[in-house]
Amino acid sequence: MLWSIACKADAMPNRYASARSLPQLCLLATALLLAACQTPATAPDAVAAPAPTIAVKLIALNDFHGNLLPPRDPTLLPDRPGQPDIPVPLGGASYISTAVAQLKAANPRNVVVAAGDLISASPLQSSLFHDEPAIAVMNGIGLEFSAVGNHEFDRGRGALLRMQRGGCAEDGTLGQDTCVNGPFPGAAFRYMAANVVDETGTPLLPAVGIKTFIVDGRMPLSIGFIGLTLEGTPELVNRTGIAGLRFLDEAETINREAAALTKQGVRAIVVLIHEGGEPPLGADLDDESCPGFAGAITGIVAKLDPAIDLVISGHTHRVYRCRLPTADPARTILVTSAGSAGRYLTDIDLQLAADTGDVLSAAARNVPIVNDSAANVRPDRYPPLTPEPKVAAIVAEFDRRSRERSLQPVGRIASALSRQQDTAGEMPLGYVIADAQLAAAAKQQDRRADFALMNPGGVRAELAPLDAAGTVTYGQVYTVQPFGGALMTMTLTGAQIDALLEQQWRADGRYAILLPSQGFEYAWKASAPLGARIDPASIRLRGKPLSPTGRYRVNVNAFLANGGDGFRVLLEGTERVEFGIDRDVLIDYLSAQPVKPPKLGRIRRLD
Repeated sequence: MLWSIACKADAMPNRYASARSLPQLCLLATALLLAACQTPATAPDAVAAPAPTIAVKLIALNDFHGNLLPPRDPTLLPDRPGQPDIPVPLGGASYISTAVAQLKAANPRNVVVAAGDLISASPLQSSLFHDEPAIAVMNGIGLEFSAVGNHEFDRGRGALLRMQRGGCAEDGTLGQDTCVNGPFPGAAFRYMAANVVDETGTPLLPAVGIKTFIVDGRMPLSIGFIGLTLEGTPELVNRTGIAGLRFLDEAETINREAAALTKQGVRAIVVLIHEGGEPPLGADLDDESCPGFAGAITGIVAKLDPAIDLVISGHTHRVYRCRLPTADPARTILVTSAGSAGRYLTDIDLQLAADTGDVLSAAARNVPIVNDSAANVRPDRYPPLTPEPKVAAIVAEFDRRSRERSLQPVGRIASALSRQQDTAGEMPLGYVIADAQLAAAAKQQDRRADFALMNPGGVRAELAPLDAAGTVTYGQVYTVQPFGGALMTMTLTGAQIDALLEQQWRADGRYAILLPSQGFEYAWKASAPLGARIDPASIRLRGKPLSPTGRYRVNVNAFLANGGDGFRVLLEGTERVEFGIDRDVLIDYLSAQPVKPPKLGRIRRLD
């Protein structure tokens, strides 16, 4: 065997030349190599030293939706084996901030990231102030990169750009509900929207972000983040606010941006995507093989370039960490989600090769954000966090500013109104909202409607009385309907109404069962083929079947009227007349008389 070694002084870094001179080092190295060549064949094989690795921690959240305060309802978490789950209070921005600080302390090489829907569909404490408080607390916890989600577009592209760049809301009152502490600075973190382009094909926001760490004071190590929303965003927002924007295929976008990052020398690539999946009910959340896991994210992951190392997802509000299959049968990708409303953070540890920057491994756990704002039956198992003062001060200010209006009584209900849909799709609170819309339309001389329809996704919370008198407050109603969308009445034929009801089910398996006002009913069969699940004879208005050629006045919110949730038939409606705000209409209805839970039976499932 022939061994050789270069002993040129200029070939060796100066920091290696210490007490020994370079000639001495070369002689020593040569002697060692010669000795190795003379080692008997019976000597054991040399064991190579493991390649050095660099640990990087990612701290992820998604679907925060401006929940500055802890959600009112506790979360059921596992107790001891064999015992029933126990309620634990989770969430709250100041507690998230504490948890983030603790996780950061475990590894100084860290990045805080998010997968969209940080704003909108928010409680009063944030939404009343155009979600400026949500951005403020995200700045406070140290968020660095976030994908946009569909709810970032709820108020239109201009409002989203204001969230990034700063400035006061054009439809706000300066100093009262916008820029309350001087100019709103916008997000200190980078919003990313790789698959959203404008009329000229230019990305609305940056596609990627790169975080570079300097290792041992000399070697840069970079992680690239690609941020994007689901391609179906236009079906989930009011289209007037996103006119001119195009939402591109997720996998194609990711692979294109990954190739660009690779050309820049970035070898660790993480996707932040506002799209997700759902583990089956009762699934073992510690089983990363995730049997029965389903959803749009699976099809996206299956198409991803091998350069992608990790996917942080959102949108479905579920908690999971799954190793999902890719186009390569021998390879899986870790895909995570931290639920919603700030109840969890995902703690992700990456091991990177120090010499190349490649990701060697990725491990994750979902960390419950246990707060001390409510009773905790097992503090030994789920120890509560303490609020972080800086973010707690932001939360306290906007809670105080919103409290007077939030606590204002606006109506009465006889008992709690649920937002849970049964197997037929019926929802008591959704029915009440539809009834309120119909009652409001009846008062309009030129805007009267035959019936109203409400989308289930627009009902954001339960409505329960606060006292024996059945009192409900402005804050409660605001939380139920935080969007403040206009109402619209239009004309559809009976045939169009039948087609509209068929659009409740989509080819990808998703569905949204529309909630009708009193006097309108229909029946459906789950086992029937797509496009033929509604029995046309079952569609009745005040007990009479609809005529296919008859003309009917239908009231919906502006989101539905513009084709939201995939209800494209509503775009065909004629004689469109806009009036009122959905939340104000519900308040008027609740204030007129105590509202009882509506009778069920408007929607019937036949199998």
